[in-house]
Amino acid sequence: MLTLGQYYGNIENGPANHSKVYKNMKSIHTAFVVIICLSLAQVANSRELSPYTAQSSAATFDLPDVKGQQHSVDEYRGQVVLVNFWASWCPPCIQEMPVLERLKQKLNDRPFEILAVNVGEQKYRVWKFVKLISFGLPVLLDTRKETFNAWGVSVLPTSFLLDKRGHVRYRVQGDIEWESEKVIALIEQLINEEENEQ
Repeated sequence: MLTLGQYYGNIENGPANHSKVYKNMKSIHTAFVVIICLSLAQVANSRELSPYTAQSSAATFDLPDVKGQQHSVDEYRGQVVLVNFWASWCPPCIQEMPVLERLKQKLNDRPFEILAVNVGEQKYRVWKFVKLISFGLPVLLDTRKETFNAWGVSVLPTSFLLDKRGHVRYRVQGDIEWESEKVIALIEQLINEEENEQ
């Protein structure tokens, strides 16, 4: 094993040794970066909507939007609803916001709604941010984090997919490919499933 004294001694012994040590360190650093990138890619690719397995799947919320209008689960019965918890300081949240808008456009003629629930921020700050990015989906305010805590959220963004009866069926922590065929097919499945049951 190379001691700290030997390491510095090798550097002081001449350009050849210095170059050798530097190349070894550079190789280790490059390998480390590659491992980190591969790990991050694997985590990102593993994110997907997973079946919700909590004891009670009945979703409840009663929250105001940025315009002061109240929203509750009952108002959205008969629609599949994607509830997305986000904050303006969260980069992944901001990155997926335009993607969510495009998802809504793709399913605009279907009984499907997306509600973006801001967590812990004041009304004016949220209103200003939403206006700045021209975000067109309904934005609800969970200023005291009551819904955030009641739904067991610990990571932003976190999203829940509710069926047309207002029950949580799927959840995902982190941002995913909302426009993927798999996600759209899952939403369509919930829409058709509920329509067939009624």
